[in-house]
Amino acid sequence: MNNQEAKFILGAYRPDGRDATDAAFAEALAQTERDPELRQWLERQRAFDTAVAGRLRAVAPPAELKQAILAGVRASRPRRPWWLAPPWLAAAAAMVFLAGVGAVIVSAQKKSSLTEFAALARNDLTAAHGEHDGYPAPLAGVQARLASARLPLLADAEIDLAELRRHQCRSIRVGGREIFELCFQRDGAWFHLYAARREDFSTGPDRGPKTLVASSGGHSSATWADAKLVYTLVTDSGEAALRRLI
Repeated sequence: MNNQEAKFILGAYRPDGRDATDAAFAEALAQTERDPELRQWLERQRAFDTAVAGRLRAVAPPAELKQAILAGVRASRPRRPWWLAPPWLAAAAAMVFLAGVGAVIVSAQKKSSLTEFAALARNDLTAAHGEHDGYPAPLAGVQARLASARLPLLADAEIDLAELRRHQCRSIRVGGREIFELCFQRDGAWFHLYAARREDFSTGPDRGPKTLVASSGGHSSATWADAKLVYTLVTDSGEAALRRLI
């Protein structure tokens, strides 16, 4: 079993750990014990799932809803329409509740902006990526191309996500969105290129190449989008080193 297969199975793993003894997850969980990167991925997934579940539990109809509905029923007597009969009132309350749940789910699945994508990449590099493990041997050719690509890099990235997935490039998953990361060296500095599908993020109106530069936590990032993908290039060598590439 490789990491992609394990992630597919663990996508159904409940965050409270009740599936720990389920034989269906045994091999995938064993894989997390052998692979620290996969274990970190599972921990992030469980944290996200727990947060979403907590928000869903917090959704409740307004406290005054029942009284307002009953007051309406009393005001309509004795000529109460059929649709105000108690069973229909219960259904109406249920619809209000489900609408609230739906709003939370939509919010949880809302597309992130490029600014949020860049912040996520900088935070990942700061908190969860100690070594340059986004540099797998089968992708050495891709790293070499990035290290010598003509500048500006935003015009010559040409990343193939299917190739990265096939060779088990380091990736993180946030809200069901898969983001790949490649490390490469250029001019003596390390750079980290994060790439994901453009359709998974809110990129705004397409007015041609536009680069967003930002810094936090000792890391600087440059973010842009092409027709298919969104990219964030991150480094701890400062904005000046970053701007020389973009």
